[in-house]
Amino acid sequence: MAGNSLDFLCILFGSGLTTILITAFPIAQISIGAAYLYECPVAPVIPVYVMVSGMWALLMIGLFALPRLLCPALLDKTIYLLCIFILFLMFFIWFFYGSYQIYSVHPPNYNKNIYPAPPDNKLNLTLQDQNQNHTLISRNDQTLMKLIQSLAVSNKTSRAHLNPPRARQLLYCNRTVYLFAFWTTTLVYVVVGKSLFMTICFYGFMKLT
Repeated sequence: MAGNSLDFLCILFGSGLTTILITAFPIAQISIGAAYLYECPVAPVIPVYVMVSGMWALLMIGLFALPRLLCPALLDKTIYLLCIFILFLMFFIWFFYGSYQIYSVHPPNYNKNIYPAPPDNKLNLTLQDQNQNHTLISRNDQTLMKLIQSLAVSNKTSRAHLNPPRARQLLYCNRTVYLFAFWTTTLVYVVVGKSLFMTICFYGFMKLT
């Protein structure tokens, strides 16, 4: 009797630990995607991709585990198999779309607040500018137009330094969410590629023998 109780506890502990390990990664995906949802302007889909992937994984775990525990007869139903097929098809489309978003911006800008240092505008008011102001009366119209054009160019340059380009902000993506999405997606490709390679090798070996 004591041995049966110990075996039951071991099985219960093992199944609970396995469940925790399986669900920990999707929960981490949902948490990271939600925490950095607006921290990747270069590709706003990436945090959503990470979060939706975690939700899909939890949904698939529930669809595979709960019917076996609550209603085993449901596993043979056509509607159940059709739902599984549709979910897998939607995930494959979502996975490839997320992969394109991730690899198309690699590597993004991880530093959100780094911009070119603005010049010191006070240094631009040199003695030469003062001399130009004193000699405006003696110059002809052509020289006056050149001076106005040069002042306009310098004014635009100073404004460009004071207001950093918006494109630089749009290139930003948080390091945590991007690297998490990049390496998890790359790991999926590596595992699938290795599995296909081993399957082809095993099939070829069986054909030869």
